[in-house]
Amino acid sequence: MKNYEKPVVIANNELAEGVYAASGDCYTFTSRITQSPETGQPYYVIQIDGKHEADDGHHSSERTVRLVFNQPVEYVESNAASVSGDGTSNLDLTFIDGVNGSYHNNGVDNIGLGQLKVKSADGLAITNTYAVSCNHKCTYEGH
Repeated sequence: MKNYEKPVVIANNELAEGVYAASGDCYTFTSRITQSPETGQPYYVIQIDGKHEADDGHHSSERTVRLVFNQPVEYVESNAASVSGDGTSNLDLTFIDGVNGSYHNNGVDNIGLGQLKVKSADGLAITNTYAVSCNHKCTYEGH
């Protein structure tokens, strides 16, 4: 029997602006910093996108994505229904059908989760983005 080896993600700002990482059994998320702090806008803007590919065809009305940073961040704004981890280097954003523009996912679906705004010191980098949970539930009749 082969032993499990934990994957390692290494940040290297010279190689890529964003991060791709496998994300659980049914989601793959990508995130990238699209804007750094400027005069009059003291926060970073991050685009989060996902792909839901459920082998069993399940739908999803709620999903949580974790962004891992190289340093602590202060949460400013997003369209997530809830956020945890403010002030740390890990933010968990939960998106729920019908809350702040979030929507239901079919078994195979590309989703734009919108922009996240955070404050942090210079040199912020995203080191990982992955699914924390998918509720495998459908809230729409007829599915």
